[in-house]
Amino acid sequence: MEYINYESYNYISNKYHDTSKPFNSFARFIRRDEIFAEETGMDAELIKEKILENDKKNTKLSHPVRKALAFEYVLKNTRISCDNRDIFPAINMIDRPLDQTVIGLWNEEVDKIIPETRAESREHYNAGIATMWPDYDHSIPVWDRVFELGFAGLLKESEKIRNSRTLSEKEDNFFEGIRITYNAIVMFIERLAKLAAKTDGSQKMATALKNIQNNPPKTFYEALLVDYIYFILSEHIEGLQVRSLGNFDRVFYPFYKNDMKNGVSEDEIRTDLAYFLLQFTAIGNYFNQPVFIGGCKEDESTEINELSYIFLDVYDKMNLLNPKIQIKIASSTPKKLALKALDMIRRGNNSIVFVSDSAMRLALQKRGIDKTEARLCDVRGCYDYSPRGAMICGMTYINMLKPLEFALHCGCDGFSGEFYGLKSPALETFDTFEKLYDEFCKQLTFVIDNVIRIVNTYDDYLAYINPQSMMSATFTSCLEKGLDALEGGASDNGSSMNFGALADVADSLAMIKKYVYEKKELTLMEFVTILDHNYKDHEHFRLKILNDDDKYGNNKTLPDDIVTNIVNFTSDYVCGRNNSPKRKGTWNCGYHVARASYDHGEKTAASPNGRFAGDELSKNVSASMGQNRAGATAAIISATKFDSSQFTGSQCLDLGLLPSAVSGDDGLEAMYGLLKTYISRGGHALHINVFDAHTLREAQEHPDKYQDLQIRVSGWNVLWNNINKKEQDGFIKQAEGLI
Repeated sequence: MEYINYESYNYISNKYHDTSKPFNSFARFIRRDEIFAEETGMDAELIKEKILENDKKNTKLSHPVRKALAFEYVLKNTRISCDNRDIFPAINMIDRPLDQTVIGLWNEEVDKIIPETRAESREHYNAGIATMWPDYDHSIPVWDRVFELGFAGLLKESEKIRNSRTLSEKEDNFFEGIRITYNAIVMFIERLAKLAAKTDGSQKMATALKNIQNNPPKTFYEALLVDYIYFILSEHIEGLQVRSLGNFDRVFYPFYKNDMKNGVSEDEIRTDLAYFLLQFTAIGNYFNQPVFIGGCKEDESTEINELSYIFLDVYDKMNLLNPKIQIKIASSTPKKLALKALDMIRRGNNSIVFVSDSAMRLALQKRGIDKTEARLCDVRGCYDYSPRGAMICGMTYINMLKPLEFALHCGCDGFSGEFYGLKSPALETFDTFEKLYDEFCKQLTFVIDNVIRIVNTYDDYLAYINPQSMMSATFTSCLEKGLDALEGGASDNGSSMNFGALADVADSLAMIKKYVYEKKELTLMEFVTILDHNYKDHEHFRLKILNDDDKYGNNKTLPDDIVTNIVNFTSDYVCGRNNSPKRKGTWNCGYHVARASYDHGEKTAASPNGRFAGDELSKNVSASMGQNRAGATAAIISATKFDSSQFTGSQCLDLGLLPSAVSGDDGLEAMYGLLKTYISRGGHALHINVFDAHTLREAQEHPDKYQDLQIRVSGWNVLWNNINKKEQDGFIKQAEGLI
């Protein structure tokens, strides 16, 4: 193992989970009690009991203060460990103890206050119409400020602002929550430093921890420690996901340069980075931990530097699949860097996604974000983006095949028969395609309106349930307003709606238009009857429409025009609408599906594009599985016919390429040409899977021989052996359609 010896690699791999036991990556918030000495702290379950016991005495205090006190209690008492096989400390209570105590209690309170809202949300999910949840999952601290000020500096700045003006009681509680939280962090780092100093072989860690306790980081390793500690405390204890480790090459470069100037070797930099990256592979978040590189400086020259190449090289040689890497591609991005990343992808490292710097900046500036903040925008989550200091919540997923089901069944669900939509006219009244399409749009707006109402209602309580002292201290706007990041304090307090099954619904409408209204091969009633019977006794007809060339993703006018019309309609209808009254932001939208393609697909009836009931849905702005028959360039043209700057949500093209098409120097140049074409045509995000159907079938039949095979699912990377057979079959189907 390059950079890290076997003993260290094995220790870190088992630091967060016992790799000898089954591991559910969706339930990664678990503890490894056995690696911690009892004398370093209290039993974790006892800590949770004490949090609840202490909180009963604090019921007259505000939620920010009560949560901060609970956070402080964990940091004072949780068991800790330093080990000479690792250069990062271990913290026991990484099972989200506040979620299980005070946050959980307040969540239950809100369910009782607005029971009908939670019930409606569950009903939409159970029917496969939409997925909604209280969104604490897509945030990023302002890393520039974290590194510039350090933990103690953020505390000092907050207190300075607090003491500079007369505050309301609510504002004072906001600042008191920050004071308790950051004072607890500073004291916790002192605990870690003292333990490291007593641990043989951990002197480097002890020195760095002592330095960052009261100062901003000065070295590359200290900056890595700050990043890691912030991540662990926020994501695993305070209860807010950190959906990016930052613009790595930009924010870490000054520390790298300073180290090199002071005689630190590049080998040491690489080794420290390897230890850092391995933590996130070991944590094992199913959706991966994001980090991004690239972008542009103020003079439009590239942010790519020596550290960018070191970052990719270490990642490559370590053969990691987590964190996932987003690369901001701009006109000034060196071709050498892009080729290095593309070469990694064609060799099987699917953790990389390319995002267009120009597309993101244009969309943000259209929303009124100034040029500097648009240029410095964060890439978060899978490939979402926002200005620094933004708090984008309300992440929802809408299944656009459901409104079509409603239109075809008088407002009823085509899968369950239950009435969910608007009462629509009988099928006989749709004597033109335009009338049917109008009804689909009416049903779609009905679903959108319901989702916005439900999410807005719940989002008013986000800060009540889970106030964010740790995050808010990094946002200057929160400090200036004296408001929590979840209660309107952020610079951008937006909400995001994602529309799924875009290709499926476009292809379905295209097949209806072609075979019912143009060719008149059957009536709409006959078509719907076939769908209701899941194509039983009509396999010949199903194959006919399944193999019809007029499918999105192949540069065909009919389906591509429908996609463009749907994107224009949904973005016009959603973008700019007010979100929660307390958050005082606006809605935006995108066309990203995450796992909704599977979850919603299981509850979706047979669709007019030849898809069986229960099958997965199309992903992102990509063709339906197996339908991109005209090649990669055609897929790119289809996905860039609509204007991606009219919304600031994500829209990623999932491109599949055959190994034979990307081999050798010519193959690498071909990949680069596709990337440049996609970016030049205004595309936002592009990720690439290089596979062939034969290899995937072999991997399915002989998993032991393909334990390192990676696959890009939607916005994250997984091992082939860690996805179920049904999901594997979907990728095999996609590979079968490649040319």
